[in-house]
Amino acid sequence: MKKIFGVISLILWCGSLLAQEINVSGTVTSSDGATLPGVTIVVKENPTKGAITDANGKYTISVLPNQTLEFSFVGMQTQTVPVGGRTQIDVVLQESTQMIEELIVVGYGVQKKSLVSSSVSKVSSEDIEKAAPTRVEQVLQGRTAGVQVIANSGQPGEGFTVRIRGVGTNGTSDPLYIVDGMPVGGIDYLNPNDIQSVEILKDASASAIYGARGANGVVLITTKQGQKGKFSVNYDYSMGYQNAWRKVSLLNAKEYAIIMNESYANDNRPIPFPDVNAVVQAVGNGTDWQDELFYKNAPTYNHQFSVSGGNENSTFLSSLSYTYQDGIVAKGKSNYERYTYRLNSTHKIGKFSMGNNLAYTNKVTRGIDPNAEFGGPLAKAVNMDPITPVKNPDGTWGISNYATQEVVNPVAYLSVLNSNYSENKLVGNVWGELEIIKGLKAKTNFSIDYANGSSRTFVPVYFLSDIVKATTSEASGTVNKWFTWQSENTLTYNNTIGQHNFAAMVGMTANKYYHEYIGGKKNDLIFNDFEHAWINNGTDEDSYRSWGGADEHALLSYFGRVNYDFDGKYVFEGVLRADGSSNFGSNNRFGYFPAFSAGWVMSKEEFLQGFTPLSFLKLRFGWGRNGNEAIGAFKYTSLIGSGSKYTFGTDEVITLGSNPVGISNPDLKWETSEQTNVGVDARFLSDKLTFTLDLYNKKTKDLLVVAPIPGYIGNAAPTVNGGSVSNKGIEFELGYKTLINDLGINANLSGAYNKNEVLSINNSEGKIYGAGLAVGMYNICVMETGYPIAYFWGYKTAGVFQNEQQIQNYKSSDGTVIQPNAKPGDLIWVDKNDDGTIDDKDRTMIGNPYPDFTLGINLGLTYKDFDFNMFWYGAFGQEIFKGTRRYDLPMSNWDASVLERWTGEGTSNSHPRVTINDPNQNYFRVSDFYIEDGSFLRLKNITLGYTLPQKFSQKVKISKLRIYATAVNLLTFTKYSGFDPEIGAKWALDVGIDRNIYPQPRTFMFGVNLSF
Repeated sequence: MKKIFGVISLILWCGSLLAQEINVSGTVTSSDGATLPGVTIVVKENPTKGAITDANGKYTISVLPNQTLEFSFVGMQTQTVPVGGRTQIDVVLQESTQMIEELIVVGYGVQKKSLVSSSVSKVSSEDIEKAAPTRVEQVLQGRTAGVQVIANSGQPGEGFTVRIRGVGTNGTSDPLYIVDGMPVGGIDYLNPNDIQSVEILKDASASAIYGARGANGVVLITTKQGQKGKFSVNYDYSMGYQNAWRKVSLLNAKEYAIIMNESYANDNRPIPFPDVNAVVQAVGNGTDWQDELFYKNAPTYNHQFSVSGGNENSTFLSSLSYTYQDGIVAKGKSNYERYTYRLNSTHKIGKFSMGNNLAYTNKVTRGIDPNAEFGGPLAKAVNMDPITPVKNPDGTWGISNYATQEVVNPVAYLSVLNSNYSENKLVGNVWGELEIIKGLKAKTNFSIDYANGSSRTFVPVYFLSDIVKATTSEASGTVNKWFTWQSENTLTYNNTIGQHNFAAMVGMTANKYYHEYIGGKKNDLIFNDFEHAWINNGTDEDSYRSWGGADEHALLSYFGRVNYDFDGKYVFEGVLRADGSSNFGSNNRFGYFPAFSAGWVMSKEEFLQGFTPLSFLKLRFGWGRNGNEAIGAFKYTSLIGSGSKYTFGTDEVITLGSNPVGISNPDLKWETSEQTNVGVDARFLSDKLTFTLDLYNKKTKDLLVVAPIPGYIGNAAPTVNGGSVSNKGIEFELGYKTLINDLGINANLSGAYNKNEVLSINNSEGKIYGAGLAVGMYNICVMETGYPIAYFWGYKTAGVFQNEQQIQNYKSSDGTVIQPNAKPGDLIWVDKNDDGTIDDKDRTMIGNPYPDFTLGINLGLTYKDFDFNMFWYGAFGQEIFKGTRRYDLPMSNWDASVLERWTGEGTSNSHPRVTINDPNQNYFRVSDFYIEDGSFLRLKNITLGYTLPQKFSQKVKISKLRIYATAVNLLTFTKYSGFDPEIGAKWALDVGIDRNIYPQPRTFMFGVNLSF
């Protein structure tokens, strides 16, 4: 019995040892001896307890002596090692002979990257985390070839101009955004940290599955989901300070007085400052209005908290974030605040799966006009004379004796500027999928996009000039409601017969959009502050005004796709979509959009098997047709508008009435974009080196334009199909990834060239006129056959007249003196048509607002526990029209370049003399005098991070702790002299005009990533 009890005791003692956890330590290296950062270590018997991502190749983990560890690393063969009671385990991972297959999200599905035969670019969640952007569009800039992303301004919350493979329309050129299957009007509501991946469908064969809305490209956004067998809690925090990266050079008080005196003297008028020294004694250098307007060290900060997890049947992810950003212009009057909440989940019961993606966003924006020559505070600061003080000695606002019209004390103007915009938005979907038989699945998806936005404005009683004033207070407000619902049903089938792989998908979508708004205003408020500035606090009943309206849109679509590949070597895809849109009449209600693409994986051929440097090589070809329906509702029919004023009888009594605002065109149809794409994907040196090249030819025809009509018909011009545009280009992406001992290198280079040309415009002039500037500078941007869309249209100059003899010698071919009234110091206008007269017929192309070439450079390094990332973005070849000075207001301040003006023979051949009357229209004409090179190279982001080693973080029960420092827009190399070379588009024919753009800030940020 004693022996039996002894054996039992021994077994129990051994069992107690086996049940007791031990600490196992070790190092994970590659076959060449380099430690591997970021190895995933999983306890096989209890994966929910393990799942440790090692930071530097050295690890410590608590396990039971009889458990098993699994070590995995991208590009390496996974290795399983039994613990066997050991406390020291060193592992060497061998390179994998087969690259882990990357999956790409495409329209209504997912495909292996090796089998994708169209042009698709991807941005991963890792790229987003490195950039730490406030908006999703920021991470697309420079990281995807052929996608041009330009900040519309540096104002917090302001959007971006996104163009995929050029501009093909004079209307809306924004891409279609699809978030978790739901088309949305914009993506500013998204928290970037919630995003798993962004795929950009660039060519028509990829985007044709979205038919009527895919002509400008498609951006597919997939949000994060919870992971099976892993529960995680994450908290991210960042804070930073922002400042203007540059100020423009303006005249100080002395220089201003000298230039103004010279301007008046050149017109034989009395000078305004007879004693310049007295001006200097009174005000010194004068007021630096930029210093007064810029907010120094404007704060920005972000909090994000997320919880995720799941098991074999269900997963979930829940996140909450808060973002705040102050603007660097107009402290307290330019800021952005956003709250987001997301709940994603998936569930599986047998062969039935279901899930939801739900996002709620609340944002509040206070802002100023970010690029305006009339009302913008920056325009006032640039044009305001430096002699006027911010405040007078008695504390009242300084009012200029020289500036006129809208140019007033910008600081005083900000004190009376009160407005904000708030919006609540809910975007979500629920879906269910049933596997009917093996390979055959039916899926239904219902989505909504609901937003409620309100804007308020308060104008107090104030006086800043005879024009800029308010004699009574006013409150105004507008409430908007947007609602879109979408019902989508698809049926997919996948099958493999030997080496033949088949996939087919058919589906239908019903989508309806509705928008309504109502607003009003009233004067003479009982309270004189923004907090109480509500319409019902107004007392002047006669001043009450109201407005409102509504519009709607519906889309019914049928689509299908077939995919085939033979042994992953020969690939084919065909797509057809039919869209019916309420934007078009019964004659052309439906449009049909086909596409096909093919791929040849040459690296699988026998003749390339012996070429060891080559890992993968695929050739691609695609053709497709897309549409653009973004013209607004009811353009195909005749509409009646209200609010017109008529006079009747001898007393000419004014009567309000209605009038036609559109002539019907039942034959109106889609803009159609046809695109051909040829591409190659290659990987070399065991997948360390990757290369992608695409050549495309895109033609947009049946442009939707407003037809010119005789004036006696009134303001009722019809919308017609009348023009075509070509975009041709080349794109490349080059990547290199390797590990040298403890140093990890990940470098990526992307570039794109695009040529834009208008092929035809079906009106008598062959032109469509675009944006102007200030008073008198009309039609700066023009769309014309043979030129790029929205090119700069104006007069060319040939230098400056140096003397009277040069003026008399400047003649046309028939001997006519071209500028007989010019004086020495005036600009020489090029007589383009050689008729001896300078007029509109001499206007020509003076600049192109689109870059010839865009470039992105991304360099990532890791060394032990440190990580470093640097991202550069550049655009080259574009011009900017610098319209920052109000030349229609002669006493406006000048850019410091005026000090290089012509003052006598030989002093300047580029900058004309200064005058007040400007008889030669040196400054008043739209000319290449205002054109500057807008090329730039900018260090958009540079980050240095440090991750606490596992052996320390595990002691405090933390799976990851990383701290980092980031600088945004740290360096900018450009010849452009304005506030910022990045200038977005207000609309298609208003590109690249600088009206004193709100500059992007230079930001220094510090943050922490914490995971449990």
